Amino acid sequence: MEQERDVLAVKDARKFEVHCKAGDAGELCVGTESLSVKVGQRIHRDGVEEIWHSLLIHCDAAEDGSLRVKVIVCHFDWEESRQIALIQSKPNHQEGTRTLIFDLEHKDV
Repeated sequence: MEQERDVLAVKDARKFEVHCKAGDAGELCVGTESLSVKVGQRIHRDGVEEIWHSLLIHCDAAEDGSLRVKVIVCHFDWEESRQIALIQSKPNHQEGTRTLIFDLEHKDV
């Protein structure tokens, strides 16, 4: 088990990591300090086809040092986008405290 943890250990300063497979377009795998991803899909609206970004993922560090991943959904009929998940981690936690916290309450953003 100790050897497995060492393989997963972070050995640089990155706070987030993303792996993206985009079919024939290729792949992306990077580690970074912050991250923002938009996922768009083709829709038909007002007689025109367009790409609508329906899913946003935003990752950053909070003032207290915790790391946040916000998952936001968007619809053109809504007045506000909706955050459907907030996932926080505390990399510098004390043993015995929760290090990964999920908030799945919907919030307008």
